[in-house]
Amino acid sequence: MKIGILTYYGVHNHGAVLQANALKMVLESKGHECGFLKFERSYSNISQKQASKYKIGINSIGFYLRYLMDKGPGNVLYNLKKKKTLARFRSDKLPIFGEYQDFNGDLVVIGSDEVFSLEIGINPFLYGNGLKSKHVFSYAGCFGPTTYHEVVRQNKTDIIARGLKKMEAVSVRDENSWRIVKKTANIDSTLVCDPVILYGYEKEMNQFIPSIKEYILIYAYDKNMNDPSEYGYIKKYAEKHSFKVVSVGYYHKWCKNINASPEELLGWIKHASMVVTDTFHGTVMSIICNTPVVVKLRGNQNKLEFLLSEYGLLNRAIEDFSALEKIVDVPEDFTYINQVISERRVASMEFIEDALEKCQ
Repeated sequence: MKIGILTYYGVHNHGAVLQANALKMVLESKGHECGFLKFERSYSNISQKQASKYKIGINSIGFYLRYLMDKGPGNVLYNLKKKKTLARFRSDKLPIFGEYQDFNGDLVVIGSDEVFSLEIGINPFLYGNGLKSKHVFSYAGCFGPTTYHEVVRQNKTDIIARGLKKMEAVSVRDENSWRIVKKTANIDSTLVCDPVILYGYEKEMNQFIPSIKEYILIYAYDKNMNDPSEYGYIKKYAEKHSFKVVSVGYYHKWCKNINASPEELLGWIKHASMVVTDTFHGTVMSIICNTPVVVKLRGNQNKLEFLLSEYGLLNRAIEDFSALEKIVDVPEDFTYINQVISERRVASMEFIEDALEKCQ
């Protein structure tokens, strides 16, 4: 079959491109031709000023001038290099089939990532509305910070339910999303693992070996983990145990900053002594690499707290970085974690195979 994938493949984020590529690789392993569908994202739920961050053009000049003044030239240069690195990965790994509204292939797969979220704006086609393909299903869709209360408040129940009910199958990657699908469309969706866990990246994570040894890796959005009340404890722990501290994927001026490709990032995580993150995919990559992780929960707990509970890692979540050493001293049970990975992969692959069979 010719399969178009609808997901956020163009985000300035290593995790986003890795999840997109992982789903493509899994579907291709089943003998299908896969590519990504372009779309114009809605910014209806944020101000025009906020939208200028996402919509590159004349109106975004002011935003990026303020960004330069706030973040400094080091951050800007880092992100320019990162943009080129991610663009190269997309060019090599993520083929484009064209605009979503023009795609009339055999099947559209929606997901993974926060494709169902209302946080920035409503995108009816990401729920399966207005697609030409005869067959549609979702894989590991996520509402992110959106709650059912927010869906009702914005009066989006009908548009979401209408699209979901057209799908051959619906799967999500966290309980919050499962509950919203149930309440809006009365569908018992299937809980599946993120494509990064499903595909595994086992070969890729072992292809790159960093020149630095004995290090703590920071994988956190550059707006976070910049307060001495957080990073001070990380630096103190690193000095006590003779670890270096590196940030890969995001710029933090208190670290050694590494600009790596998405697959090189996996190697950095694989060989780290520990990962400190506040992101979903930072945690996912630590899980598949069997690297000890400490996770700061912020506004993403709907998906991240469920992920930690699923893999027996709730004791790795941190509220206050003063507890860092206490949390690190609790060993992770990778035997159990790998057992859960194996079970989740089997169940998730069964969902994909059943959904594909319905679309033949």
